[in-house]
Amino acid sequence: MSKTTGIVLGLIILAFGGLLTWSIIQSQAKTINYDQYDSAKIIPPDDNNGNIPEHVRGNAESPIVLVEYGDMQCAGCATAMPRITKLQAEYGDRVAFVFRNFPIQGHPNARAAAAALESAGLQGYFWEMIDTLYANQALWSAESGSTRTNTFANLFQNIAPDGDIAKFKEDLGDINTEKKITFDYNIGNKLSKVLGTPAFYINGESIDISESGAENEFLELFRTTLDRHLKELNLPTGPATNETEE
Repeated sequence: MSKTTGIVLGLIILAFGGLLTWSIIQSQAKTINYDQYDSAKIIPPDDNNGNIPEHVRGNAESPIVLVEYGDMQCAGCATAMPRITKLQAEYGDRVAFVFRNFPIQGHPNARAAAAALESAGLQGYFWEMIDTLYANQALWSAESGSTRTNTFANLFQNIAPDGDIAKFKEDLGDINTEKKITFDYNIGNKLSKVLGTPAFYINGESIDISESGAENEFLELFRTTLDRHLKELNLPTGPATNETEE
């Protein structure tokens, strides 16, 4: 096989894989009644999302729910995550932070990386994996096939030395992993009306970050919005202090 033929064949396989993934998303969107769910709240696990619970950092019982729809191959999402981590540290148990997968069709490795994220999550390493995937986007964004799988496995092993690598690889293609990713995407697409990533919502209110490029602007926008919601519930506002932590 010539080099040119191999490249063309690879592109055909990649395109077919993208079309197959998209058809799965569309099929699940048609068979599931998404109106039964509230995208502003933490969604319990069921068969539609592969019985994989929402990924929550902070207080899952908090009346304030900050949701992010993110794409693992999105540079803006990689920039936003450390800021959200800082915000979560400031507000602690007053806020529940939920991450949902929203792999964009134009990012060929976004769904595979989401599968790696969910696979790590099944062994209790979701948040560690999301940080390492974003920090190492350049390592896996252009890879494919077994090379990509091995890169994901190496990244997982770095954050989970005692993790089960065989199970991690097996879960990459598990039907429940696929269900979870597709479910998250359709919740964002059909209910939250996500148009791009990262997309943020506080108790269902869309947060427009388009004018908040700098970190201080980004954080101030979220602090202001969170404080407004907290004040409405007569809860302490502002970044954590000794008083708010007691």
